[in-house]
Amino acid sequence: MTLVHMIPCALLGALCIGCRTTAGTSVVMNHSTGGSVIYEGNTRLHNAVSVTGVTYDKVPAGLNRVNIQLTSLVQRELHLQYRIAWFNAEGMEIDGDSRPYRPLILQGMDSVTVTGVANHPSAVTSRLRLRELRSADHRH
Repeated sequence: MTLVHMIPCALLGALCIGCRTTAGTSVVMNHSTGGSVIYEGNTRLHNAVSVTGVTYDKVPAGLNRVNIQLTSLVQRELHLQYRIAWFNAEGMEIDGDSRPYRPLILQGMDSVTVTGVANHPSAVTSRLRLRELRSADHRH
């Protein structure tokens, strides 16, 4: 069974910047077992973004790499931020402060793949965090 089949058509949540702090949805990949779990938090993007694929492999240096395909379910352009965090076998985040959120613009009804490479050989689990960037300039 592939990871894509293991992931139900899961929807991602959001975090309103400058408003209230809420937990976004996380996609967690275990690179040792090949399992994926989606934890749905806030549902601001419930009908806007879907995880349509997850793959992982190793880069030549032997570090884990994850590729996560996100698909827009709406006609409008989405202004998002994402971060891929890495964890060791004990569940401790590895060098979390070095991984800032990155901007991501997802065009209406389009797909994009975000990629993350582990920052240490002990990283066995990764977690995608996605939030919507909300400002007066981005509202449609």
